[in-house]
Amino acid sequence: MNGRRLFSSGLALSLIFCCCGEFTHNASADSSEHHGNHLRHTASPVSLGDVSITKGPPATQTVKEQSGLQLPCNYQLPAGYRQSSSVILRWRKDNKTLRQAELGQASSTTSEPQLESMLREDARLTLNKQSGALLFASVLASDAGKYQCQLLVEGEMAASSSSGLLEVIEQLKFVPQPTSKNLELGSYSKVHCKAQGTPPPQVKWMRETQLPLPTNVTDQNGTLIFSQVSNDQRGQYTCFASNSQGQISATVSIGVVVAPKFSVPPEGPIETTEQGTVVMHCQAIGEPKPTIQWDKDLAYLNENNTDGERFTLMENGTVEIRNVQAEDEGRYGCTIGSSAGLKRAEVLLVVKSAKSASNSIVTRIIIVIICLAFLYFVLVLGLKVWYRYRRHLGKVQLEDATHAPTCDGHEHAEHEPCLTEANNSSKNLKSNKLRESPILEQESQVADEIV
Repeated sequence: MNGRRLFSSGLALSLIFCCCGEFTHNASADSSEHHGNHLRHTASPVSLGDVSITKGPPATQTVKEQSGLQLPCNYQLPAGYRQSSSVILRWRKDNKTLRQAELGQASSTTSEPQLESMLREDARLTLNKQSGALLFASVLASDAGKYQCQLLVEGEMAASSSSGLLEVIEQLKFVPQPTSKNLELGSYSKVHCKAQGTPPPQVKWMRETQLPLPTNVTDQNGTLIFSQVSNDQRGQYTCFASNSQGQISATVSIGVVVAPKFSVPPEGPIETTEQGTVVMHCQAIGEPKPTIQWDKDLAYLNENNTDGERFTLMENGTVEIRNVQAEDEGRYGCTIGSSAGLKRAEVLLVVKSAKSASNSIVTRIIIVIICLAFLYFVLVLGLKVWYRYRRHLGKVQLEDATHAPTCDGHEHAEHEPCLTEANNSSKNLKSNKLRESPILEQESQVADEIV
């Protein structure tokens, strides 16, 4: 009896737990379904796995230069992302942004790279937003590198393709194209010829039709070296570049010239007065014959901007200005030039008014008068000193003659003979000095009066 009661009680408890568990399960399911419905209204109905790039650029691709190219980037993007998120399709080259386009309708709130952070704009490249492909109108050698496309969704991790290597077979060409050149006589000069291509080409020079290079001209890796330019080195030279693609050539003309030089350079400064006439010369030599061009304050002179009645530009390089005006003042430059080079020289023209010119003449006259007066003063002072010197010299000689010994027949008989002629000459000198003394005094007085 007791056993039956215990069994009935256990069965009842089991039924209760089962009912409670089923209720709890149903309530949980209802709650999950309600939460799921709520998420449908607040989030995208797809997961990150729905945003992907299904096909990117090939692992390795080789193309010829100047040919067209399309790098694929097939992507999967549900429409929900385009309406509610910011989506950017981006192409990168060598880890640098090359092109990008906005796919989503919402404006981006993330700090995306701006145009200045990308590679420079190139009209040859086009990004197709629908297919994601990157189009090259004409491939260049500089386009070689690693490419990768990416799909960036705001708030999500970027979906990226694998990197693809682009190899470009560079076309055989000259870089830059060789050009004709004039070399100065006697100089050391070089003429370059450079070529590019895949594989790297061989470059060599020949003269005219397969002739060897002249003396003092050598070819070093595509560079013509003229150790000393001479007239016999004139002519046509051809540069050849060759590799497995074939051979190309370029012919240039080498001329020998003499740099222009001034044979008669303009000299100055030149000063003139108004209404006067000025002539400025300028002549040059060189090969080929240089041309001569005058300018005033860096503005070239010609028949259109000069007064034909006053200005004459001669063929030999001389410029004549008649009836000079104040506005003619300035710096006049003479430029000589040819295919061998250019040179320029200047001369300053100063125009003075008639009033200033007259004042200048008066000033010069005054200066000349002062100089003449000074010279006259120096001359008179010199004459006075000279006369005083002569008077002093006459006095000394007179004193010497006065104290000279006399000839006495008895006093000097024992010692030495008496020189009668010497005594006579001494007396004559004494008498002459006595006569000259008044004359010297008169001359000195005259000099004092002049001073």
